[in-house]
Amino acid sequence: MIWPFTRTHPPTLDAARSARRDALRKQAVDLKRPLADLRWVVVDVETGGLDAARDPLLAIGAVAIEQGRIVFAPSLEIGLRQAHSTAPSNILIHGISGTEQRAGQAPHAALLDWLEFAQGSPRVAFHAAFDQAVLQREVRAQLGLSLQAPWFDAAVIASLFFPEAARRCRQLDDWLAHFGIAVYARHGALADAYATAELWLVLLAAARRENIATAHQLQKLARARRWLPAH
Repeated sequence: MIWPFTRTHPPTLDAARSARRDALRKQAVDLKRPLADLRWVVVDVETGGLDAARDPLLAIGAVAIEQGRIVFAPSLEIGLRQAHSTAPSNILIHGISGTEQRAGQAPHAALLDWLEFAQGSPRVAFHAAFDQAVLQREVRAQLGLSLQAPWFDAAVIASLFFPEAARRCRQLDDWLAHFGIAVYARHGALADAYATAELWLVLLAAARRENIATAHQLQKLARARRWLPAH
């Protein structure tokens, strides 16, 4: 019998990648800086299912927001190599073929690239708990790192500033339609990250109208939201 909680050890890194990994431990972000001065990293992941604790991470897409604008280059779009491709029904959802899955980048290398792109910036995602759990799981497994970067959920922030719309907006597509945001594509990691970034710009503008000046204040507001009764 295999003990179900046996720990797996991260792959051995060469000297150069070990140095890159160690440098990541020193990154930090000041959430008390003005919202407009922060570099935000908006991310989306594609996985082999909806179980954040077990299903494989297939792809990461991310874009940055700097000085209130989406930065188109550099951006991040990376596939993680899989030993076995996911089921055909799953491929129909994320569109990453079995050939593409098996030809992806080595997971530890891909995750180094992700963390170096993200730097110490606050992370943003739509329904962020899933993306956060998957990425933190794989970073621990592949690199042996447990980094505590701040995360912001665009779905939660949108419902805080636009409660009336939240009654009918549940998915990212709903919010994009509500604000008349047109995006070039959807349902790939980078395309979804870009769409979420467009939404995040709207939400940052709403935060400023509410006299929320820093990411720290926005974070406190989002945390308080967890304790408010549902209406």
